[in-house]
Amino acid sequence: MRFYLIIILLLFSNLTNAQFNTRLNLESSYGFIIAHSPELQPFAQNNPYGFSLQYQMMGLSEKKWAACNCFHYLGIQVSHYNFANRETLGTASSLSGTFEPIIWRHPKWTFSILSGMGFTYLDQVFDEENNPDNVFFSSKLSFLLFLTPRLAYAINDDLALSFSLAYNHISNGGQRQPNKGINFPMIGVGMSYYLKNEQLPKYSLYDEDRQISFFLEGGLTTRRAKGQEGRLPSFSLVFGAIKPLSAINGLGAGLEVNKDYSLTVNNSRLESIMPSPYIAHHFLFGKFDFSQRMAVYTQKPIGYVENLFYQRYLLKYQYFKNFSIGISLKAHGHVAENIDLRMGFAF
Repeated sequence: MRFYLIIILLLFSNLTNAQFNTRLNLESSYGFIIAHSPELQPFAQNNPYGFSLQYQMMGLSEKKWAACNCFHYLGIQVSHYNFANRETLGTASSLSGTFEPIIWRHPKWTFSILSGMGFTYLDQVFDEENNPDNVFFSSKLSFLLFLTPRLAYAINDDLALSFSLAYNHISNGGQRQPNKGINFPMIGVGMSYYLKNEQLPKYSLYDEDRQISFFLEGGLTTRRAKGQEGRLPSFSLVFGAIKPLSAINGLGAGLEVNKDYSLTVNNSRLESIMPSPYIAHHFLFGKFDFSQRMAVYTQKPIGYVENLFYQRYLLKYQYFKNFSIGISLKAHGHVAENIDLRMGFAF
């Protein structure tokens, strides 16, 4: 978990010595649980509810603008969600880092996309004897990821109302089984109070390079092997390309080769090498890149998973000119498998 703390600290390391707008945002939410496998169907009628409190800062300098090619908030979120099934699913209390670029703004209206990742504490998890029905998660300390489009209306210079539609995911990243992971979309209504709200300066949109660029990327995580104690490494190596189509959109493709030492093989460790070509969509916000990859297995160990395809959701930050760091989530459909640390080099 130290890897993920390092990423959050690096993303916030440029927040000093600059001019900022700051705000507090309080939001209440209500939603439903997606039953993505038959054993989860009894929980499909549950309606989670809860609240989140955010402290956010927006840099007003041209340097901060250039990092995203837009004005954006970085912040911290505290949230608490009740899954409306106290005995089996319990509640989730979370601390997350957030990134919220402003996509469109009007004198009174603003549309933004809030995203974040953090740690969550679950007070009810799977227990073979006392809680066998909760196959969503089995680790009290797990991960929360969310993506939230948000529309806000300014009442005055100090207050704004907001309406949001969030997609939330909680799992332990494959650290312990069972780990179906819980997916719960929510609608939210909130209010923002601005501690400081200066008028936004005007900067010209940078003319982004629209040429195809290539990169190498490495990934590392650890996984628990079946029938064994301790954890074994899982490595990934990616060769890919990105073609920007607009200021914030791009398409990509490449090949990911994964070698997972936690998987059972019959004859040779070569069976655990999984080459997977992929296609991707990229949201490009200056130095931030949020990509969604769809990959297909060309080879995998017998008995690993039935799925032919998998998704990888990746948030990267260009920390130096050609060097990037990030975090990715691998999933089969709605079921998360693992979270890993990523480092890349563009050329």
